[in-house]
This record gives sequence, C-alpha cells and structure tokens, in this order.
Amino acid sequence: MTPEEFPNVLKAKAKQIENYANTRYPSVAGNIALRFINGNFRAQGFQGTSFSKWKKSNKKSGSTLVITGALRAGNYYTTQPGQTTLKNNMPYAKAHNEGFKGTVQIKAHSRNKYSKAKKGTGKFTKTGKERMQTVTYKSGSSQVRAHQRKMNIPKRQFMPTHPNDSPVLNNAIVRQVTRDIQQLMQK
Repeated sequence: MTPEEFPNVLKAKAKQIENYANTRYPSVAGNIALRFINGNFRAQGFQGTSFSKWKKSNKKSGSTLVITGALRAGNYYTTQPGQTTLKNNMPYAKAHNEGFKGTVQIKAHSRNKYSKAKKGTGKFTKTGKERMQTVTYKSGSSQVRAHQRKMNIPKRQFMPTHPNDSPVLNNAIVRQVTRDIQQLMQK
C-alpha cells in the first residue's frame, strides 16, 4: 500500500466498522444475551458479579421458574442502530426478575371442583374381571368473591437490568466484538 492509498483504505475501514456497529453488532449482542439468559435458567441462578442461586420453589413439577417453559421462551431482543434491547412480555416476568412484595387484587371468579371415578374399559383380565380406568370429571363449581391477597415473590433474576448488570455478559460481548473488529481490520 502506498502512502497515497492509505487515507482511502482508512476511510473504507472506518465505514466498515461503522456499518458493523449499526447493523451487525446489535444482533450479535442480542444472541449472546439470549444464550446468557438460557444459561441462567439451566444453572438455576444469575451470573452477575458473583453467582446468586435462586431460592427453591415449593412446586412439585418442573424446575424453579420453569413449568411450561413460557417464561424462558418469552425472552427476545429488539435492535436499533447500535443498540439492543432485551424484552420479555410475560406479565409475571418483572415480578420474578426483580422480586415483588405487596398486596394484589383478586377478581371474582368461579372455581371448579373435580372428582375421580372408576370406569370400565371393556377389556377383561384372565380371571374375567373387567379392567378399570380412573377418570377425572368436573363435579361442580363455586363462586369466589373479589378479595385481596398479600404476596411475597422472592427475587430470582434471570435477565440483566440496568442497575444490576452482569460483567460476565459484558465480557462475552466485548470478546466477540473484539474478534469481529479484528477480522474486519485484517481484510
């Protein structure tokens, strides 16, 4: 490269880096952040400045914060030039991520009552007895009046927030961006 070509090459590299920062960087950072959030769900805790394990829940099925997987699958990101925003539109995501202590209004609703009964399947054993199957059916309902309920949901952070950022996530993004910029500069 001659000294006369250097300013043109430098301008071209600057344009490539600006293009990377505005278009490719937001999606790269968003994908790394989604992998980080899924890692928090797998580890059952939040990797911030130190690892903070989630308080166990009393439920019998699934793991903490995961029964159907809707909260975990509800994480996504949006991009703007040079910016990535992490989001989760589940109504209970903020309460779990930041914790909640307070009173909640419960609307009037009906509560169903279920019963179980044995029903013949039409198949018989070798001794001639009919095989039975347990069937659950709705046996009634009752009305519940509107009331208040005190709730205390412990903080189980899975997504970084502005005051509680994660150096682990930031370092992963910086490493990837450094690799990408070095690759741009070598071409």
